[in-house]
Amino acid sequence: MRLLRILFWIGWVVWLFVAPVLLIQLSSSSFAAWTYEENTLFVTWSFLVWWTILFWAWPFAFRSSESLAILGKIARGLRNFPKRLLSSMRNNPLFFITWAVLLIGWQVASVIVEGRVERTLEHPLVPGWDYVFGNTLFRMSGDWLISQVDIFGLEIRFEQLAPYPAFGGDRTWPAVFLALGFHSFMTLSRLVMGLALGLLAGLSTGLVISYWPILRQTSWTPMNFLRMIPLLAAIPWMQVALGPNLRGITIFIAFGVWVVLVVATMNSVANVPDRYIESARTLGASRPRTYFKVIIPGAMPELRTALLLSAGLGWSLTIAAEFLGFPTGLGYMASIAVQETNTARLVIVAFVVAVYSLLTFLFLNEMFKKLVSWMPQRTGKTDISKVAGAAGAARAETIHEV
Repeated sequence: MRLLRILFWIGWVVWLFVAPVLLIQLSSSSFAAWTYEENTLFVTWSFLVWWTILFWAWPFAFRSSESLAILGKIARGLRNFPKRLLSSMRNNPLFFITWAVLLIGWQVASVIVEGRVERTLEHPLVPGWDYVFGNTLFRMSGDWLISQVDIFGLEIRFEQLAPYPAFGGDRTWPAVFLALGFHSFMTLSRLVMGLALGLLAGLSTGLVISYWPILRQTSWTPMNFLRMIPLLAAIPWMQVALGPNLRGITIFIAFGVWVVLVVATMNSVANVPDRYIESARTLGASRPRTYFKVIIPGAMPELRTALLLSAGLGWSLTIAAEFLGFPTGLGYMASIAVQETNTARLVIVAFVVAVYSLLTFLFLNEMFKKLVSWMPQRTGKTDISKVAGAAGAARAETIHEV
């Protein structure tokens, strides 16, 4: 069963690249709304839609029951969303009140500042929400700049998706979302590569060091010293030593995550309760088996906070590095906003980064739950009155027996 699952995921990844090849073969037919000429593919919205349909056809073809069950779950979630929202508002009214006060307060502040302060800048210092998600968001269509990409000798062109305002084209809403999607993809690709390398190196290094007491004692002070290095201040060094490219930013993010995670892993291993180790050794487990079967799983719950902090650090390093030395990415969009003194543009970039950060935390949290699935989970709420009543009854019965 596990082999079939692995083959399914491998096949799905391969199908991701096979599907566009099939669509290219259909480019000469009357069915296709895209063209392919002399190793050049002109991508259209129709091409992207059919690519998406073919991509999701794979799980429906090989796991139809599970796919339909997931669709049913999504449909039920959308149907029950209004009820859940109302229930959340009744159970946690302060959460929604706080956000409403912040949003309304910002809008009121924008009106007050606009009326009392003489504008000397092109953009308002405290922009209203209409200016943020209206004029400013629409003008971000000028960040849609990607014209072509070369992959394995194939030239992929994108000018048919939306015009390029920077090259004299009209501003359109599709260009806005294409710009946000392109720069988000660049940032996420750098983050994923650096974060994955840092997490893998940090966990493995911390576990290897913790296994041998001599390494742990000799590495503790140097690792804590490295952790104190202000990584944001080291970005100029990264640009000079590693270069403002994908390799440089990947190594930089991985280094920052690695330093934090090594120390956290060493602490987590050291804090595993002694009773776990004593029980394993009493049952005859060897030292390596005790370490890999007892100590490492026992250290995982404490690593949860370290993993989430590492994700937050990875985002900070990625945005800061792009802010100072990259021509693409969300950090680059923020640097343009600072140069133009455009607070509204900064608000939009901050909102997008916050959404992506939240999704990153949710993904890591779900991954963590699988790693500690062996732990007993509390279900439901404890009724204190019933517990107290049961304890009182047991105590009365014990007294009666005595």
